[in-house]
Amino acid sequence: MLFNKSNTGAAELRELTSSFYKNNEYARISTQVMLEQEALAQLVGQEVMTRAENHYNSAGYKKTSPSAEEALNDKLVMHLQMPIAYRATFRYYSLNLVSHEDTGRKVKMNRDNESMPWEWMLDRDDAAQVRTGNETADLLIRWLESNQISEWLESANRTASRQLFVNTPALFQDSYPIDLSESFFFTALAFNKEVQTIKIKKALGSHYTPLLQRWTSSQIESGSASGSGGGIPAEDEELEVFYDQLLLQVQKVIPLLTMVMAVKRLSIQAMPYGVVQHFKSAIQSRNASQAPLPELIKAHAESLQKDSGYLMDDIKILIQSADPEAGIYPLLPANNVTNKYFRT
Repeated sequence: MLFNKSNTGAAELRELTSSFYKNNEYARISTQVMLEQEALAQLVGQEVMTRAENHYNSAGYKKTSPSAEEALNDKLVMHLQMPIAYRATFRYYSLNLVSHEDTGRKVKMNRDNESMPWEWMLDRDDAAQVRTGNETADLLIRWLESNQISEWLESANRTASRQLFVNTPALFQDSYPIDLSESFFFTALAFNKEVQTIKIKKALGSHYTPLLQRWTSSQIESGSASGSGGGIPAEDEELEVFYDQLLLQVQKVIPLLTMVMAVKRLSIQAMPYGVVQHFKSAIQSRNASQAPLPELIKAHAESLQKDSGYLMDDIKILIQSADPEAGIYPLLPANNVTNKYFRT
């Protein structure tokens, strides 16, 4: 693992979080560290984690005069350790509220100098821990991207994102604010892909494949994924303008449909801070610090679904304006020659 080299795990956690006590036994939190390291490996790729572990356990870790590669790997270890530390200590604090003994769960404290925190205090502390854990994960992915770490560029999540119309947090942010959260973008990657391959593909019809090829090819040529348009020339200027407009419409609707799925399927802790604050500000009561009510989440999803419906209509109108016959459908679009029965 990326902690406890030479029995310094507790000190490392203290240095990274400033809240974990160095005199705590590392063995008491080692399971939480292992779980969070595995979860982070699923996000950034096991190859990234393996590279960091190999360096952490080598003689080149934190050398006095490191080579350029060793210095880079030192930073890689640090950027991986930060989200693991905050998330593991959050797990530890949640499990450490009471002591577990043979006679049951107990609360031990010095009543003369200590008192149990109020529920709202725990809520605020939990929110701060979760937010910092998410932000350090965002920082990690930005660092991997800016330093072009090969193991990250070839990871499953990063590779899959390059085949999407909305393939960066910046493009997602243009339609729905997610605090430019890289970790949330990749957490919701499966929803993003599902929206594209099912709903968008059906709406675009025969235009889906050429539009996607034009977009992905332009990203390869430019070496980035910002902005729209394409580096691949279309058959004529009018067609090129049509594809540019169509791409912009597609990139506006995908984040909304993705968020419809995300707010229904993900926990509130996985959401960006701005999204959580939006939910909380909508609850005008003394319980505003509690998790969003199911009714509020449902109402927000319905609002996003309604807005995305308008954008999907715009896509259909744009396609029909370029190809008037695109809106004409056969009476039996999925005709089965072996089934000639019908009911009235």
